[in-house]
Amino acid sequence: MDVIGLVERETDKEGLAQFIQSLDEKSRAILWYLWWHRHAEIAELRNLFEKSDDFDVLYRIKEVINGKSQEIRGKPILSFEQSKVDNLTGEKILFSWWFMGEEDAVTSNGDKTLVDVFDEKDSVIIIAQLPTSVNLTEPDMQFRNGILKVKLKKNNL
Repeated sequence: MDVIGLVERETDKEGLAQFIQSLDEKSRAILWYLWWHRHAEIAELRNLFEKSDDFDVLYRIKEVINGKSQEIRGKPILSFEQSKVDNLTGEKILFSWWFMGEEDAVTSNGDKTLVDVFDEKDSVIIIAQLPTSVNLTEPDMQFRNGILKVKLKKNNL
């Protein structure tokens, strides 16, 4: 068993959770978008917000997101690539921002479950980290007194 590697991965997960919690809402929205899509052009990121421009997005990526990531985790989390192949689709992607190789960094985070809520103009978006054993086909949802409760069954392994 690689104890040193295990400790480094657990420390990185804790740093990633701390990093995400330290970001403002717009910066978290950019990060979640890139995490979900793996990459995006600046126009896609700009369109996440009303009254936003390329400079605002670039500032958030370089100074806020990557700045905090460097401070907390010791490395940036987003990277700009002029040309890169998407390993999932095989497509060559030009001039895009990429989420940097952290796909499994928070799949198991102990007690620090990652949940974020974005109150948009015409919708509410809930993003949550879930174990891979969750069955999403039959959610039991209840809403009472402004609180949403979602119960998901686990797959039988």
